[in-house]
Amino acid sequence: MNSTQTKCSGLAAVVFFFAIQTTISAKKNDGPALHVEKGTIDFGKVIVGTEVPVRFHIQNRGKGKLLLYDVAASCTSCTTILSSPDKLEADEKGVIEARVLTAELHGGVDRTLSVYSNDPGESRRILHITGHVWSPLELKPHYIYFPVAKTVGSKEEYRVEITNTTDEDILLSKARSDDEKFRAKLISGKNKKTHTLVVSTVPPLEYGSNKALITFNTSYDRLPTIQISAIANVRPPLTFSPSRLYLKVGDLKKPIRKHFKLSIDSKEPVKILGHSLNIAGPTVEVTERIPGKYIRYAIFFPEGFRVEPNLTASLTVRTNHEQFDQLNLPVQSYSNVPQRE
Repeated sequence: MNSTQTKCSGLAAVVFFFAIQTTISAKKNDGPALHVEKGTIDFGKVIVGTEVPVRFHIQNRGKGKLLLYDVAASCTSCTTILSSPDKLEADEKGVIEARVLTAELHGGVDRTLSVYSNDPGESRRILHITGHVWSPLELKPHYIYFPVAKTVGSKEEYRVEITNTTDEDILLSKARSDDEKFRAKLISGKNKKTHTLVVSTVPPLEYGSNKALITFNTSYDRLPTIQISAIANVRPPLTFSPSRLYLKVGDLKKPIRKHFKLSIDSKEPVKILGHSLNIAGPTVEVTERIPGKYIRYAIFFPEGFRVEPNLTASLTVRTNHEQFDQLNLPVQSYSNVPQRE
């Protein structure tokens, strides 16, 4: 090949590449495009317990229809999604409304919202909510999380130190729990600037997570009550790990095995009586067994097995345990595109 042919070939490649890029750009321009007027909203400095409303103004600046699949908060316990549009036509505007609950926040805050859409340029957009939460009473720690217990008869005590950060006297009173499984009381310090909140578990608890909201009154005008969450987890004697299995929607192009473990932590001997799977096609295998400690399983899914979008299957294991005579391990499907509930 001579130099003239080489130059022509190179020029043709450049033109071809430019044509492809132009085609891709044209397709993007023809599609939807999510625009956020302000990606970060700072609510400033607020006193703890304030409910902060937040509004993100959005617009579809593309030519295609914009579909908003979901808006998910990074902190579901402190951020509530109030409303958001399902779709926006070309040039149409909308608002995503949320509310931040600051009862258990302290200091600098940076919470995020994930907006999932069919925008080809950015299918997941991250929005930020920032600010500063202060309190005249400093709590250490800001949560009550008991160590994981092995029995429902566990009785534990947790202490939260409270310090008055102002120059005025603040009286605390009437500590109470909204759940009878927990008891709360206040102990005042000698200098009237420090207090101790003592929270105790009251057996019998329940297997799994036990939760309560602890509240006490204050004499501070702008903060009449303070709330703090209490959580006490009790480990069940029989548990699956992982707690559920997931399969991608569609036909399996090759066979796969999903492994999981049934752990046994019981004072009384536990016998495994059998297992069953409520869907046809897959088979269950026992890969390792140590009586009284654990059993390892695997579910074999053959090539071509169809995973439906609404798959809600389960594996059932039967035992002779009085309270846990039947255990269910969910088997669910997922897809790459999140769907609004």
